[in-house]
Amino acid sequence: MASAPARIAFFDLDRTITRSGTYTPFLLHCAQSNLRSYSGIPAALWAMGSYLARRTTRAALKARMLDLSIAGASRTEVSAWAEEFVDRWLRVQVRPGALEAIQRHRQSGDRVVLATASFDFYAKVFATRLGLDDAITTKSVWTEADRLCAAVDGENCYGEAKVAAVEKYLLAFPSRPWFVFYTDHHSDFDLMEMADAGVAVNPSAKLRRLAKEHQFPVVDWG
Repeated sequence: MASAPARIAFFDLDRTITRSGTYTPFLLHCAQSNLRSYSGIPAALWAMGSYLARRTTRAALKARMLDLSIAGASRTEVSAWAEEFVDRWLRVQVRPGALEAIQRHRQSGDRVVLATASFDFYAKVFATRLGLDDAITTKSVWTEADRLCAAVDGENCYGEAKVAAVEKYLLAFPSRPWFVFYTDHHSDFDLMEMADAGVAVNPSAKLRRLAKEHQFPVVDWG
């Protein structure tokens, strides 16, 4: 069993650390090296429309977008695309305030953890490059030959599933550590309430309302 840190800082990724979502931009980045990704764009747009119309789930949408783009790629290929993508985004798409907050927690000796619905194959690269200690992510599926499958391993790490994943992470310690949760989105509101401190970062309109009602601090990280 891991020794309990004094404090843990959990950070969401999309629109909290980064200025925008990452999944579609990542797949478009991969398309530069994978012509099949371009041919699947019309069908991917239809899949997004189905999700917006609530005819499919987030997990099914993510799997479908993989199926139309980089499913079948080798682990080596996907890893290379992820490194390139993260390198580019760290230069232009990361909020300055996020970097400052991460550095502040690291200097204080806190454990810093990414908690995101993004797939592990690029979210963990973000975590490593940002100097984070761990990453809680949506898990990908691979064949025995190390080819990416168009599927999600278990639950999409979003909403209630993210709450469960964070709770499981905390159970690894002999006693529950103090923790703070940073997010931009109302889907993480239960985690903000569960935390010892919750912070709304450049929040969605709904989260801004909730933060005001429940007296959570709201910050602008640029």
